[in-house]
Amino acid sequence: MIVKAPLQEALISKPDVTYLPETEFSKSVILESYHVDLLPEYCYISEEFLISGIAHGEPYCTRLLLRRPADLNKFSGFVVEEPSHLWGGTSIWRHTNRWLMRNGHAWLEVDSQAPSAIGNIKNVDPERYDQIRFIPGPVSHEFAENIPFTTEVSKETLSQNYDDFKAKWWPATLQSPEILVAASYALRSGQLGLNARWVVLSGLSQTGGVTRRFITHSSHLKLPDGSHPFEGYIPCQSGGAALPDSAPAKIIELLGESEFPSVRLPCGVSGQMKETTHRRPDSDFFRVYEVAGMAHRESRYSSELDVKRYSAVNLNGAKWSTFSNSFIYHAVFESMVKWISEEIAPAPSAFIQTVGNTDEIVRDKHGNALGGVRTLHTDVPLARFVAATPEGRPNWYHGSEWPFFEDELRRLYGSPAEYRGRAGAALSRQLQSGFLLPADAEVLRRETVEKVNF
Repeated sequence: MIVKAPLQEALISKPDVTYLPETEFSKSVILESYHVDLLPEYCYISEEFLISGIAHGEPYCTRLLLRRPADLNKFSGFVVEEPSHLWGGTSIWRHTNRWLMRNGHAWLEVDSQAPSAIGNIKNVDPERYDQIRFIPGPVSHEFAENIPFTTEVSKETLSQNYDDFKAKWWPATLQSPEILVAASYALRSGQLGLNARWVVLSGLSQTGGVTRRFITHSSHLKLPDGSHPFEGYIPCQSGGAALPDSAPAKIIELLGESEFPSVRLPCGVSGQMKETTHRRPDSDFFRVYEVAGMAHRESRYSSELDVKRYSAVNLNGAKWSTFSNSFIYHAVFESMVKWISEEIAPAPSAFIQTVGNTDEIVRDKHGNALGGVRTLHTDVPLARFVAATPEGRPNWYHGSEWPFFEDELRRLYGSPAEYRGRAGAALSRQLQSGFLLPADAEVLRRETVEKVNF
């Protein structure tokens, strides 16, 4: 078991919170509008607040964006807290919004990283967000212009380029950890109009790195009463050195095949994963799940902006991946809820098969990854899945697939009826293993299984 060195406990100061109403002439800036249109369908509302105080010894003021049931009697007590991406975006909301809303959970965007809060919020509407302030530093577009991207390069060079880039994150976000804790206090204390019982910190990609760094560098930060700010952590699509236990908080680390350096190399894109150094034994507080076939972001359910980007790409016979990333996220977040609220331990860790301790993936005869979290897509495949599409930024992070021809489908499954029987068995296995929820299994039956014909 990995044991972290103890850090001196530090209590954050109580923040001040102010409700920021919308008017006819002043509206909230939304970093990612994906499925915001579903809020009324689920009887949810969005509210905006300013939170201020002292962090890293200096004053700050930033924005909180809360999405919750309109009827607080339907609030479950569980909140997913997500820092906005260094240069904008809230990908955990994108992947979990339906699950959140159908279960009465809340979601809080915390604009704790100065480059995004200043560059993508305050600078978009200086009048509405006049009070936002941080320790001065670079804004989001200055980072976006310097994301490492190149071709004709080795994994080692890509890794070093990304390390050099990542080293610039933390000096630009010095106040972020204490702001994240302050936001948890605001959720629990009623300052945002509700009283959260469980708060989980989660992020994806760059904010997955923020979540991992909080575990390793900021878990000594406590709420004003000395209690822990988070019951759980779910860092997604990031990777790095093996995480320590962070008792009493639970940790579930989620990694798609797309994070493996060997998968990213053809795209000329680096990442946070270091071969398989993130792997470690399970404990009473830790799990890690590697998902075969899963890309960095989902293309099965695309935003309008995604579709616009897709139209400019020639996949030469392939198509964008139909892998259901969000259904994996739904199941993993559901497992966390049960782990922290009912002490029901989740499934054991699952690792994609690799050559020794390297990041070179072992594949089946079709080219699909072996091992890891298994799904309908990989256990009863209809295509070869490419978890990172070598078409340059921003398309690399959407997976693609090469559909099997009809003669290959007949050879594999004999008939559509036999395919459907095997697909049903695969869905049952995934349900039993805890990596698929019943509501999502029915969607896969309708959208995929029942439409297969050859």
